[in-house]
Parts: sequence; structure tokens; C-alpha cells
Amino acid sequence: MLTGTTSLDLVRDELFASMGEVENLLQQFLEDRQNGSLLQQSIEGLQQLRGTLALIELKGAALLLDEMIGLAMDIPVHDGDERNAPLSALCDALFLLQRYLDQARQQGGERPELLLPMINQMRAHRSGVPPLPDGHFYPLPVAGLPAGFRPGSNEAGDAKVFGRLRQMYQLGLLGLLRDDGLAASIPLMQRSLSRFEAGLNSRMATLCWVAGAALEALEQTPLNLTPMRKKLFAALDREIRNALASGASHRLNEGLLRELLYMVALADPSCDRCVEVSTAYQLPDPGFTEYELNEAFARLHGPGIDVMRSVAEALREEVNAIKDLLDLLARNAGDSDQSLESLSSGLDRLWKTLAMLDLKAESDAISAISGRLDDWQPGRLDVLEQVADAVLRAETAVNRLDSSLFGGESTSGDKSEFGEPLELKEARIVLIEESQAGLALAKRAITAYMESGNDAMHLLNVPPSLETVRGGLVFLGMGRAARIINMAARFIRETMLERKQVPADAQLEVLADALTSIEFYLESAERATVTTADVLALAEESMAELGYAVSGNASE
Repeated sequence: MLTGTTSLDLVRDELFASMGEVENLLQQFLEDRQNGSLLQQSIEGLQQLRGTLALIELKGAALLLDEMIGLAMDIPVHDGDERNAPLSALCDALFLLQRYLDQARQQGGERPELLLPMINQMRAHRSGVPPLPDGHFYPLPVAGLPAGFRPGSNEAGDAKVFGRLRQMYQLGLLGLLRDDGLAASIPLMQRSLSRFEAGLNSRMATLCWVAGAALEALEQTPLNLTPMRKKLFAALDREIRNALASGASHRLNEGLLRELLYMVALADPSCDRCVEVSTAYQLPDPGFTEYELNEAFARLHGPGIDVMRSVAEALREEVNAIKDLLDLLARNAGDSDQSLESLSSGLDRLWKTLAMLDLKAESDAISAISGRLDDWQPGRLDVLEQVADAVLRAETAVNRLDSSLFGGESTSGDKSEFGEPLELKEARIVLIEESQAGLALAKRAITAYMESGNDAMHLLNVPPSLETVRGGLVFLGMGRAARIINMAARFIRETMLERKQVPADAQLEVLADALTSIEFYLESAERATVTTADVLALAEESMAELGYAVSGNASE
């Protein structure tokens, strides 16, 4: 069964249409608070959305829908305007969910941590529902964590010393809470924790050891000092207080330990204490860094992919117009003065737009070279060549705008940061389209073969067509898909043409399943998000059922 972002492609349009309907119902309920049926219809729509997202195993999106349903069910009818804030929050969540699903499609997988702020916003509107911690989706159990890595001490410590150490920690904590600077606060807190580590029992000593590593990650990685993380270190102070009061009978707060370990897991490899803690606990890799998470969060709340594609398309038109004007000036054709004036205006618009899109290097290059056109004279090709170089660099950046929006790639910098050349990218697109056309032709031929009473004449061109498709897939680096197509071509040539066997209808359906799977793979490959393990495995199973098992590297 296809799950996750692979199957999201199949249901995206229906999901987005349903979200639009629910949002309209909520907006209507905002205006007509006496109509309880509107709220009930909204809840039913949210439940259907939640079921779909749970079915395709998008756990972050499904959890957000759970919280939205809970909040919607807590909103009473006929309650006046004081409950408008939760209703507005539900509409905001639907909008963010659409952006999140588009981002998941582009990345080929979801990152549920991006939804935690919105999930906690939903929970904040509900009485008695605490926020979820930052590490909620981190694959580390809450209960049963080892807590005896540090020896500690089993002897009762000096109360005065512990009081002084706790005061030291609180002074550092106060600076942390007030954002007075980590450079002064963190060493003070770490010093007190290292002293506590030597004077408390093994479990509390281990907690202090992990907390010291988390402070190191906060300072050196650095991690964001969020309100949630401030509360974490405040909770550590209360934990130490309770441990000092209870002694050996104190029960360790394993949830606190887990959240501190999550901070350690996000640390940079250069943090020595964090490496030591991570090795001891064998912490799983979160799959992202704090920087990558911040970048993804910024993209989630920035311009949408449709908007950026529209902007990129408009910029491409501007760049093409500038290239035409450069060509006219280089050939000294037409009215040079008018062309020069149009070129200066076009360059001015281009560099300002690029600056707005934070493409600083490209914007500065065009701004600098456009100033040299003021005293340009016909025949000075060196200036035009410099303008052309700057415009071509901008064109490369523009062509990467829509593809890099959710891919996490940088959209500015030197040439080494750029992806494949535009010509190669266009060639890949043409190859994919030709391959899709070849598969469609093969499927039509098989359909005609079935409808004509098994006339083999309809199949004569299918093996050569599939061989062409296979060659294109090899060029695209899709070796696994190419081997599947090769097996399909062999089945048609050897079984249906050479041996003149008439396959059963069920066999032809299986063959069509394999070709359809490759079609879906190619269509998704245009966005570079396809989950090959699912769709290609389906095609391989189909060919194996026909007696043409596919061998080779399954990781291609």
C-alpha cells in the first residue's frame, strides 16, 4: 500500500478542496453564531480529513487535525464573540496545513516538528490541556531511560553548600530567562550542575550531566532559546529542589530527561559534552539540524510555492526581454537610444525585485553593471558582455526559485552552489515527457490488441518504444525503473510476438499495472519527491507475477 507523501499526490486535490469547504463553513459560523449546524458540518469535515491523513500515515498532519477537532468540539454555540479567537485559529491551522502538505510533497517526506507551534496554539485555547514538548516526535521512549551513567554520591550533602549551588544556578537561570546573554549565564549554570553532579545520587547526577550538555548545545550549536526551553531549565531547578527535599525517595522526572536529551541530539558534533551524552544514550539521529528546522519553518510561513512560481515566471519574462534588448544593441539594430533606455529600466526593475527576494549577490551584480550603461556608446561590446553575464547569473537563480522553495537549497551565493545547468534541467524534463509518451503509446497498443481479438500487429512497435523509454530512464539515472521496462518489453516480445502466446486478461492487467506504476513514478520524479521503495516495488511484483523477475540494485 502506498503511504505518506507518495499517496498524498493521489489525494491532494480532494484534500485541499475539503479543507476549503471546512474553512468556508467556519467563516460562515463566525458570522452566524446561532447556526450550530455549520459548526457540526465543520467538525464532520475535519474528521474526514483526519481519517484520510491517518490512512496515508502523515502523523504530524493527523495530530494537528486531532487537536483541531478537539478545539472545535469545545466551542459552544450561541457563545457570543468571545470564542472568535479559537475559530480564527482553526482557519489559520487549515491554511498552514495546506502549506505543510505542499512542503511534504516537495521534500518527499513530512517533518511533523514544524506543526508543533500550531498544535500547541490549538491546545492553548482548550482548558487544562498542556502544550506538547519540543521532542514530542523524537523517537525516544519517555519511560525506562537509563539514568545511572554518573556515579554521584549516596551520602547526605551539606545543606548550606547545596543552597549556595542552587542560588548559583538560579542566578544563571534568571539571566537566561531575561535574555541577558548566554555567555555569562550558561557557565554559571554549568558550574552549579557539575557540583550537583558530584553531590547528588546517581540518577540526579545523570540528569545534571545531561542538562550541562544541553546548555552546551544551547550555547555552541547554537540552539534557539525558545520559551519552551526556558521553562525546561526552570523545571530543572524545581527538580533539584524536590530531590534535595526528598532524598533517596525522589522519583526522577523522565519527561524532563527526555527533553534535555532531545536538545543534546540537536547539538553540533563539535560539542564535546553532547557527543559524550549522545554516545552513552545511543541517541537516534533526529534527521535534521536546528538550522535546517529553522529554514523549513521559515519556508512554511513564507510565500507559497504557487506564488513563487508566478514570481519566477514573471522574472523569466523580464530576463528574456532584457536578453532581446542586449541582442539588438550588440547588433546595432533598431533605435539604440530607445533600446538603451528600455534596457536600463528593465535592469533597474530586475535588481530591485531580486533584492526583495533576498538574492543579494545577483541583485548587487546587476545594480553595479547597470550604472555603466549611462555613458555607453555603440560598439562597446565589453560592457554588454558584462551585463549579459550578470543577467545570465540572475536567470539561473530565478530558475531555481520555485524548485528551491521547499527543497532547502540556497538561492544565492557563488557558482559552486548552483544546481545543474538550465540546459540539462530542460533536457531531463524533455526526456521525462518523451518517456511518459512512450508508456502511454504502449498502453494504447495493448488496449487495441485486446479489443481487436488479440491481433499481434498492434504490438509490433511496442518493444522498440519501450526500449527507447528504457534508454531515457538510464540517462536519467533511473536504473531500477529502466530494468522494469526492459522486462516488460521482453515479456511482450518473447511471449506475445515470438511464441505467439495469448496472455489471459489477468496477465494483461498485471502488465498494465507495471506500466502505470512507472508512469506514476515519472510524474512524481518531476518534483523529485517520489518514494521509489513503494511504487517501483509494486511494478517489480507485477513483472515477477508474469515470470519476468527484475534483478539489480533496489536502491537506485
